[in-house]
Amino acid sequence: MVKWSGVALVLLGAAHLVAFGVEALPFVPRWLGLELWAAAHGLSFAAQPPAFLASNAAFWATLGSCAAPSILLGALIVRLAGQGVAVPTFVGWGLCVWFAVCALLVEPSGFPMGLIISLALLLGLHRQRRAAAPAGERSRVG
Repeated sequence: MVKWSGVALVLLGAAHLVAFGVEALPFVPRWLGLELWAAAHGLSFAAQPPAFLASNAAFWATLGSCAAPSILLGALIVRLAGQGVAVPTFVGWGLCVWFAVCALLVEPSGFPMGLIISLALLLGLHRQRRAAAPAGERSRVG
């Protein structure tokens, strides 16, 4: 279950990049022209030009989002699980809290899917710890 949670995290991150990346493509030439290196970042959101805000939103929805780190973290989880190395429980809890807070703030979104993935990861980690614990200590593994 741990390995499949990692795979699902990779797929969720990749789907996010593809879904928003298609819409962000028209902004890429402006990014390469260093449009994002601008003093307008120092202005309040209300004072920033709409085209600049749209370009920023496209950047933060794609390259600047948590999609790429999610892909990397998912790949790391898959690799650790494949090598029999325990993934720290705080990884599952951190993802669970982050996805839950984001799901409460933004809908519709993919955050509920991430919450399901993180809960599956926590369940898988719990099962691994129980299976690895000596028989006498299983009642204390939580």
